[in-house]
Amino acid sequence: MSRIFYFCPDFPQPSGGTKTLYRHVRQLCQQGFDAAIVHQKTGFMLTWHGIQAPVIALADRPQFQADDILVIPEVMLDFIRQTEHFAGQRVIIALSWAPAYHRLPPGGRWQDYGIQQVMTVSPVIKHTLEWSMGIAVTLIHEYIDAALYAYQPAQKKPQIAYMTRKDSSGEWLHGVLARRQPTLAAYTWLPLREMTEAIYAQSLRSSTLYLATTMQEGMHISVLEAMACGCLVVGYAGVGGHAYMQGTGKAQNCILVENGNLPQLGEMLEEVLLRLHINPHQYDHVIEHARSTVHPYQDAQSETDSLQAFFVKLGANPNNPAQ
Repeated sequence: MSRIFYFCPDFPQPSGGTKTLYRHVRQLCQQGFDAAIVHQKTGFMLTWHGIQAPVIALADRPQFQADDILVIPEVMLDFIRQTEHFAGQRVIIALSWAPAYHRLPPGGRWQDYGIQQVMTVSPVIKHTLEWSMGIAVTLIHEYIDAALYAYQPAQKKPQIAYMTRKDSSGEWLHGVLARRQPTLAAYTWLPLREMTEAIYAQSLRSSTLYLATTMQEGMHISVLEAMACGCLVVGYAGVGGHAYMQGTGKAQNCILVENGNLPQLGEMLEEVLLRLHINPHQYDHVIEHARSTVHPYQDAQSETDSLQAFFVKLGANPNNPAQ
């Protein structure tokens, strides 16, 4: 039976991309596939997300066989090069469109390294790679855990959640608005960093707003997680978010600002907060549309089915799937 190995960077900080790798492997194992995560160092594994999956280490010199399938994130270009003569199948998992652009030479394609298959969770990445590389890209259904990311109105408090790993816009906006609008002092600004997934999800469930400030996201999963928790999302679509974020019209599900326009984001956030100060229910319809947007992403079976169909097509078959 073909084995499936997902290569994963030894990156200890919480990351939506590495969580996706672990979740895919867990799902495959539950369906009876022989699958594992591959890290570089012996003993290294990620635990912050609570997802249990088999892990092996390259430092222990595992032997890969000709019927194995290697799944390599697009950021790991060195491993893609090093495995160019591997006799089995290799698949790129593209979790962002930006690394593919930055790490390859101009005009470079994954086919130049013998890659013929790509998988992604983002419709935007799928379209971009098909257009720019002419390569086959399979869309794997994204999953947002409904047990963790749920709307619980009683937990809500005047709190603005924001990411800090990729930029410092949240801190800057906090400082500006704190001096401009003393009437908004009741709001707590909560940086989402160095958290387990359980604490991260709890932080979103208790927040009123989620500030989306990153600009190169392939899927913008954090926005979907915030929407599922009933946060009013204010900020950038970050490229991939355009697949589901609606800033206007009857289906409006967020307050959308032009990517990278930080001054406009600050002014819009100030306006939103002042409106909420006058009427806490001002944006209830936007939040309801956002929650409806996330519902299709909270179907775990869709992720399982798309993963199984992809790997069966490559020749892998499950053996005694878990019931």
